[in-house]
Amino acid sequence: MDLVSLDQQATLAINGSDSLFWDNLMLTVTNTFSWSLLIIMLFWVIFKNNTVKEAFVIILTLGLLIFVADRICSGWVKPTVARWRPTQDPHIMYLVDVVNNYRGGRFGFFSGHACNTFCVATFLAWLFRYPRLTGVLYFWCATTTFTRLYLGVHYLGDVTVGLLIGITLGSLFYLGYHWFNKRFGNPKLISEQFTSTGYMKPHLNTFIALIFLNYIILIIFSLCRGF
Repeated sequence: MDLVSLDQQATLAINGSDSLFWDNLMLTVTNTFSWSLLIIMLFWVIFKNNTVKEAFVIILTLGLLIFVADRICSGWVKPTVARWRPTQDPHIMYLVDVVNNYRGGRFGFFSGHACNTFCVATFLAWLFRYPRLTGVLYFWCATTTFTRLYLGVHYLGDVTVGLLIGITLGSLFYLGYHWFNKRFGNPKLISEQFTSTGYMKPHLNTFIALIFLNYIILIIFSLCRGF
């Protein structure tokens, strides 16, 4: 069996279910708007632990990171490779369990969701240096990426390549930010209450709590949509 066939079979094995709840939840989780609360909270953590100038540098770096990742994926690789999404692929599209007629665009290699979430999570993991939060961030990446397989809009190979590129880009951008910050930033307080990069642990614990609260809200919303 070749890699393409293996990728197709693995994707079909993960795709879909007979559960209206899971269908609703996956559609909700895959929507970037569903995580707006976390974006607001992230801004709060960054501004609370940095000067205004430093906070804007971090946010601009994150914005540039997402822009570059999106341009590489959607602006260059997807139209160049032109690999069909499972929901659009003539070979298997009628075997894919399509949820609420959601099929995505034509091409799916590599996954922009996987790339964007993993590049942001990796950058933040380096920035905060708080293992507990790192684990939660990658859990968030895993769940949002899984939705793309469940909904049949990406192959397993699409998300695997996307997450690898995302981790690489996130690390490279952090190295660039770290170099800039060492030259032009201000030294931070380091103690029991702070991470090694100067972020207050109580603030990061609040961020973790908000992530799980967001999951609970999405689950309740998905249950309500089922009635």
